Amino acid sequence: MTRSIVRLFAALTLSLLGIGAAASIERPYIVVDFESGKVLSDRNANQLWYPASVTKLMNAYVTFKAIRAGRASLATQVIVSKNALAEPPSKMGFKAGTVIDLDNAIKMMMVHSSNDIAVAIAETIGGSEPAFIGQMNAEAARLGMTSTHFINPNGLPGPGQATTARDLAVLARALWAEFPEWRPLFSIPAIRSGKKVMKSANSLLERYPGTVGMKTGFICSSGFNVVAAARRNGRTLFAVVLGSDNSKDRAELAARLLTDGFSTPTPMMKPTVANFRGSSPIPYAIDMKDYICHRKGRGENEDNADKMALLQGSALVPKFQLMEPVTVTTLGMRKPDGSVVPASAVAADADAPAKAKPGKKTAKKAAKPAAVEAAVADPAAADTAPAPKPAKKKAAAKADPKTKATAKADSGTEPATKASTKAKAPKAKPPAKIELGVPFDSTDVAPLPDVPATAFTQ
Repeated sequence: MTRSIVRLFAALTLSLLGIGAAASIERPYIVVDFESGKVLSDRNANQLWYPASVTKLMNAYVTFKAIRAGRASLATQVIVSKNALAEPPSKMGFKAGTVIDLDNAIKMMMVHSSNDIAVAIAETIGGSEPAFIGQMNAEAARLGMTSTHFINPNGLPGPGQATTARDLAVLARALWAEFPEWRPLFSIPAIRSGKKVMKSANSLLERYPGTVGMKTGFICSSGFNVVAAARRNGRTLFAVVLGSDNSKDRAELAARLLTDGFSTPTPMMKPTVANFRGSSPIPYAIDMKDYICHRKGRGENEDNADKMALLQGSALVPKFQLMEPVTVTTLGMRKPDGSVVPASAVAADADAPAKAKPGKKTAKKAAKPAAVEAAVADPAAADTAPAPKPAKKKAAAKADPKTKATAKADSGTEPATKASTKAKAPKAKPPAKIELGVPFDSTDVAPLPDVPATAFTQ
């Protein structure tokens, strides 16, 4: 009875304090040893939380099981439906009807955190999005993720979607143990699609030696989440961090937790993550929306322990390049009869009208100086020329004798000659656009690091 009263009082307090509650809550984390399953450290690990895009780890788990069972293969065609395309960013943004093989689709979902592709995969593997979500929840229950419930396959916000740090550690360990052939997928730092390079939001891949991947997630309601795996000296550890103020704090805390875990031997008396069950201190998912996205000075309210640790030095290292971006492609566009138009043919059709338009514009630009020169050479001809259209105000202003161009001609400068001889400097080709895989329109135009990877033991 006493515990129930305490929980009720805590719930009422949080609902009244709003932003203050989100600021004061101890953000959950857990560190688990892969081989033994022992919990090395934890804080609020059973507190309900919004999973955000780490939801895609369960999407991947269900998809991997379908491939192993023979219900799908890497060559299975994933079709981008209108339903999938309607998902908000982060997304690939391919047109409805675009066909992608499952191998490339999984990489797009996991590295760029593409919400549209996550739904497209769900529709392909499950037959429908709701059926796939049912499979996700069934697998969560079977794995013992007792506090987890999914309402979509990508982690976008919505009522009823919740998990805990402990449950996510259970999922990470299951993925690593059951599907070793897929481990390299989680360590891909970037993908290249056409001229775009899309980076993973997991900065540990280029800042923490020994990182072997997993998944980040962010929505305003969750803050910055990460499920991180790292391997050093023959040991593999998982760190789950939920609700960080920003991506830098998320990476820093995960790195410090992993470093601490590697620095101590696995304790015999610690519980395993399978047995590390408990009730959520607050009986609902904490909503960080107002605190994370509607406040000033983000990142200024870390607790004192975190501040002291940062003062003592970062657990992260200068950026290194783990590997080159992995190229991903589409197969083409699906026709109503079910056949697929190859991607090369689709690209050629798209380029054809684009190449024709510049020619027309060039012809129009070339015609304007000629007309102006004729008017200057023969003023009477200007009277017989058709009147300029009102919509083209700039062109009309040039023909008006009261304009600055004519004033310059009166002073000895001939605008027609100047206009015809002035040439625009050729535009330099922009570098490949680098996008950050987070669930909102955010880009990072900095080039990929070219520093060789720091040596470490795996």
